[in-house]
Amino acid sequence: MQINDIKSSDWDSTASEYLKAPLEGPLLIPCKRMIEALHDAVSFSSATTVLDIGSGPGTAISLLIDDYGNNIPPESRLVATDYSAGMVAASRARKYSKIAARADPANCWGRLETLVVDAQDLSEFPSNSVSHIMGSLVYFMLPDPMKGLREAHRVLQSGCAFACTSWAKVEWMELLLQAAHSVRRVGDDKNSIETREHNMIPTQWTDTAGVKREMESAGFRDVHTEYVEFNWVVEDRGKFADKMSTSSNPGSQMILGDFTAEEKQQVREEYVRILAENGDVCKGVAVLGVGRK
Repeated sequence: MQINDIKSSDWDSTASEYLKAPLEGPLLIPCKRMIEALHDAVSFSSATTVLDIGSGPGTAISLLIDDYGNNIPPESRLVATDYSAGMVAASRARKYSKIAARADPANCWGRLETLVVDAQDLSEFPSNSVSHIMGSLVYFMLPDPMKGLREAHRVLQSGCAFACTSWAKVEWMELLLQAAHSVRRVGDDKNSIETREHNMIPTQWTDTAGVKREMESAGFRDVHTEYVEFNWVVEDRGKFADKMSTSSNPGSQMILGDFTAEEKQQVREEYVRILAENGDVCKGVAVLGVGRK
């Protein structure tokens, strides 16, 4: 199984897990930088439609509203899309909880639209109709990333902005692979741990030069790419190891999906040991790309 073989149903099963998790951890820093770069390229004060591709449980939309909600014109559309119905339901649940808590002073949550949409088919949106598009850690997972990028370029208005992120280094997953290696040794078959490691992220999405080439090939101009580096400090290595070894996240399932309960427990114990040796810190490096039409 490769990362772009992951189906929408695989994300449906982990949507509730994502929704329960607080807005913290490795997604926030690159996501915040993506939104900041999008605003720097074209101010949200001129937004007509802000489209979030692969919105998951609403992480990027939450950060957008928190940091820029008062800048977004009241007549502009806000749309969160995902190909996973479970993730769209999670975004919708977050929307209603914010409204119920009266945590929506700019009425951004109140006008947020949540739609089940495949990033490779944005026929829901006319050409030249969207002012801002963001995709946090999604395009590299598409079966056809270029098709997704070209669809984003098609619906974007001339002069308007697109931003996305991918992973260059995901140390918490690297440590999980290391722990899995220690439990189940590498074999020669196509399902070996070593093979799974190579299937994690397409090479062209793991560095700035590759992401720039992909975006320019899709038609974007004035493309800027950069690395966003951060350290994820683990406060409770036991709980963290439990989460990593039992998560329904498709990335974790690519590594441990066919492990027995006993093997997963061994992975958990090995993960605790490795994490302690690593000083309870996992390094993350995201690749940010931003461009205009």
